[in-house]
Amino acid sequence: MASPPRKPTRPSQKRRLSKWRVFLLTGGSIMAVALIAVLIFVIYAVAKTPKWDPAALTNAKETSIVYDKDGQQIASLHANENRQMVKSSEIPDLIKRTFVAVEDKRFYSHYGVDPIRIIGSAINDIKSRSTKEGASTITIQLARNAFIEDPTSKSLTRKVQEVALALKIEHEYTKDEILTFYLNRIYFGESSFGIQAAAKTYFGKEIKDLTPEEAALLAGLPQAPSGYDPYVHPEAAKTRRTTVLGVMKDAGIITSDEYNKYKDTTFAYVDNMKKTRTTSQQATVAGSNFKFPYFVDYVIQELEGDDYKLTPDQIFNGGLRIYTTVDAKIQSAAEAAFADPANFPQSVDSTKVQGAMSVIDPTTGAVRAVVGGREYTTALGLNRATQSYRQPGSTIKPLVVYAPALEKGGFYPGTVLDDMPVSYNGGNGKTWAPVDFDTESAGWKGRITMRFALEDSVNVYAVKLMNLIGVDYGWKFGKDQMGLPLENNDRVLSLALGTAHVTTLDMASAYGTFANNGVRVTPHAIEQIKDANGKEIITPKITTERVMKETTAYLINNMLRSVVTNGTAYSAQIGNWAVAGKTGTTSLDPAKYGNKSGNPDAWFAGYTPNYVGVVWMGYDKDPDGNHYLRKVYGGSYPAQIWKKVMTAALQDQPVQTEFKQPAGITSGAIDTKSGLLPSSLTPSQFIQTEIAAQGNFPTQTSDAWVTKEIDADHPGFLAGDKTSNRVSKVFLNITDRGSYAPWPSDEAPYQPPAEYYKGGTDKPATSTTQTGDPRMPVPTLGPVAFDAAKGVASIPVSYPAGSEGLTLVLNVQYPGQDSYQSFTPEAQPGKSNIISIPLGADGKSPPSGQYTFKAILKDPKTQAISETSPVVKLNI
Repeated sequence: MASPPRKPTRPSQKRRLSKWRVFLLTGGSIMAVALIAVLIFVIYAVAKTPKWDPAALTNAKETSIVYDKDGQQIASLHANENRQMVKSSEIPDLIKRTFVAVEDKRFYSHYGVDPIRIIGSAINDIKSRSTKEGASTITIQLARNAFIEDPTSKSLTRKVQEVALALKIEHEYTKDEILTFYLNRIYFGESSFGIQAAAKTYFGKEIKDLTPEEAALLAGLPQAPSGYDPYVHPEAAKTRRTTVLGVMKDAGIITSDEYNKYKDTTFAYVDNMKKTRTTSQQATVAGSNFKFPYFVDYVIQELEGDDYKLTPDQIFNGGLRIYTTVDAKIQSAAEAAFADPANFPQSVDSTKVQGAMSVIDPTTGAVRAVVGGREYTTALGLNRATQSYRQPGSTIKPLVVYAPALEKGGFYPGTVLDDMPVSYNGGNGKTWAPVDFDTESAGWKGRITMRFALEDSVNVYAVKLMNLIGVDYGWKFGKDQMGLPLENNDRVLSLALGTAHVTTLDMASAYGTFANNGVRVTPHAIEQIKDANGKEIITPKITTERVMKETTAYLINNMLRSVVTNGTAYSAQIGNWAVAGKTGTTSLDPAKYGNKSGNPDAWFAGYTPNYVGVVWMGYDKDPDGNHYLRKVYGGSYPAQIWKKVMTAALQDQPVQTEFKQPAGITSGAIDTKSGLLPSSLTPSQFIQTEIAAQGNFPTQTSDAWVTKEIDADHPGFLAGDKTSNRVSKVFLNITDRGSYAPWPSDEAPYQPPAEYYKGGTDKPATSTTQTGDPRMPVPTLGPVAFDAAKGVASIPVSYPAGSEGLTLVLNVQYPGQDSYQSFTPEAQPGKSNIISIPLGADGKSPPSGQYTFKAILKDPKTQAISETSPVVKLNI
């Protein structure tokens, strides 16, 4: 019987792996590879760890050397004299507990690395999207400063090495020994290294005698020694100390009552040191070859700043070779100028009028000179050139008003605005009515061009122009394009008059953009840094950026050149050099000073194609309402210092008589009362040649002039129906000007009568005084300079077109006299533009008081005279 057929067997199937298992296997493989890579990296990094040398924990390192731009040594930086080592037994428990609470609260429980702090720091960094949080323990900080060649490096390799060294330190030493090493090494500012030196520097006492609030200040300093220095930044130091006191309270080191008691304590020892101007118990920052202290201070400031972030220990003990940009010739000339009392006005008492100056090379951004005061004082440590933020007055106008307007388009040096009374909403229901510095003495100027507004530093024009371009536009241009440190509260219309706060270095860098044809270069004092073995470790990152059109920069250069040749900076001329510049002063706050006349600040910003220099002058403080400048303007003492320094800087260099003109500049005749093309009615004295960027020169003809018929027998009236003797005359066609201010002298002859003659007995007024012919050109006098030794006043004068063949007559009103005396000076059109006039008789000193000067031009043939120039004054 046949057996039944067997069922076919199914072919064997391979077991399929689940997707989850594939994922786990793949992920595990990747993690394994990653862990192996990390392990290899860690092994590599540890292998490269600097050689273990226990002596490095206690020994000071090699002195750092600073060089000028030519490689000549100017300073040696060290702190050996002030590194006062102390034993652990000499450090009070208060100090140890406070520093641990502030710097590393789990110091006694971790083994050199704090995992909790690392995780917390990482979380905070992720939340804030930054890398500001630090996770370094006291041991890691000690390892970094003692062993790492470049402690500013942010590489992962360095981090691994720090951890390895920290673990080694923890293995070799007790916690108390590690803390002692740390407290003996760290930098506390004011050239003080170690807790003992710091105690003497800030409190004049031994560490064993420190009180809790004093310990709090010292524990807060290592985070930012310069920023929290009570000698320089007392308010910041107090705020930081209060924060540390809070940490001490939370850690149970002090009670709540003690916290409230200590948080408002004054810095008595520091205040006394500042008053007596003696040096505290601190070391000299430099060795015997110490030149240019203000510049060296700035170099240290730059090294500690955000760009380099070098530790003070590395700067002073790292054996660095620091190559700087300082030009010994320029720096020496600047220091000599500031040391000469003749370059400063007489003070009201023993408190000196101070000053500062910065000089840069605009093409490279190299800082060539820095002077932060009249004498260098290590106890105060104030470098006014880089740390004193003052209001710049009118020197800011080209940076936030004129350059932005030209860059925006639609404006040019011939743009006309009306210098007449105007008011704006000042907030809080108040109005703000800007005036010019000479409105009271010289009156309003009427319709003027941008060029004249810059030459004469006209405030109202600048405010009106900023209002036209927009405050936000001018503010953003000054901040982003010119690099000024403007704040949000500077975003106001008064910014046009310089109400922001800047340093001389800020202004020098900004003006350098004009001198460099619209290209801004990062200002810097450091060219290169090498280690003790000559290996380059840092090269500055210098950025070069075009921030405005070449045509904009040239137009500003050309107009600021006019400020020096014809305007308020006349005294800054240097031979045939192309010199451009701007003066500036600030005003006394009437809320504090009432009607007093004076100014807190005087500035001069000047430049040639080679160098830019900015000078500030004023008192540091005015605690009693009496420490301010009297009759000191940017064109006087500041320009005098600038000229002396720049004359030395430019010595032996080929003279450059012009700023290079780029393509895209056009020129032509304009009507200076409209800013448009002259019409057939435009009087010749109101026609001048002006330049503009292509596309911004006017194409329309002036509508500023009209003809009207007047009554010839009654010239103060328009011709009416009963007028029999009519004459046609040209007048200014101004309809948008209020009647509450008199028209300026050059426009008054062209002011049309307001009424028609209706008959009657009206007759023209008569006068025995000869009136000026409005058709004749009017001279302009510049600021008066006085040579006390010779008793001679010097006055620059500018002659408008058409002055040839006319005679200049100077009228002088002496102190105590009501009338003027007339003189015909040697300075005449075509011969000289500097009037020299002795004010004393028979070689005697001139009487003290106020002298007033004005001038006219006279036609020697017809004896006709011009309108009188605006007056200028001199106080002796």
